[in-house]
Amino acid sequence: MMISYWFISEWEKNMAEKPLDAERLLRALSVTGKLVGFQYAIYMIEQITDDPARVRLITKRLYPETAEQFGTTGSAVERAIRNLIYAVWDRTDHTLLEHIAGTPLKRPPSNSEFLDMLAGYLRNHR
Repeated sequence: MMISYWFISEWEKNMAEKPLDAERLLRALSVTGKLVGFQYAIYMIEQITDDPARVRLITKRLYPETAEQFGTTGSAVERAIRNLIYAVWDRTDHTLLEHIAGTPLKRPPSNSEFLDMLAGYLRNHR
């Protein structure tokens, strides 16, 4: 499925009707609640949106805090986020993800890159 720049333009116009949040942004990337990492990603993106410095402490603080919030382990959170990123990357068209990133992507982003780019996009579009 090819996402055109027209779609992105229309999608951004519609954001005025309902505020953009982490869940809407992930769903626009075709991520659903079916993935274990969906709720983790929402929580982490919101944390990084509120405090961008948190992305630098992803392994030491954000994974453990997220794990505690959801009753799991930090390594399970890290793995679930990685699986979520690969689910997004496996789509044949990266237009929307590249639009969010602000640059062409040659490889799947790392966990911290992915969370940071989505949080940054949210900060700029609220």
